[in-house]
Amino acid sequence: MKEKRKIYSELPNGEKKEYDVILTFKNEENQKDYVIYTDNERDEENKLKIYASIYNADTLEYIGIPEDNKEWEQINKLLDQVIMPE
Repeated sequence: MKEKRKIYSELPNGEKKEYDVILTFKNEENQKDYVIYTDNERDEENKLKIYASIYNADTLEYIGIPEDNKEWEQINKLLDQVIMPE
């Protein structure tokens, strides 16, 4: 079985939070690298909470979050393909 990739963030109180990486990809159109991940928590509708960030693939440093609708549309489309392949 393949070991899950993990990423971590530091919370304001200094505690580290662990996330499971769902996938990473490079958007060839805007040349940004994205990581999609989860903390395996569920929302009030029992849906898995999923997050996305932009990162530097060379240094693995966090850059920010997707900000425009076009980026989120591509992320959602890719997730749909991964979660519910045709």
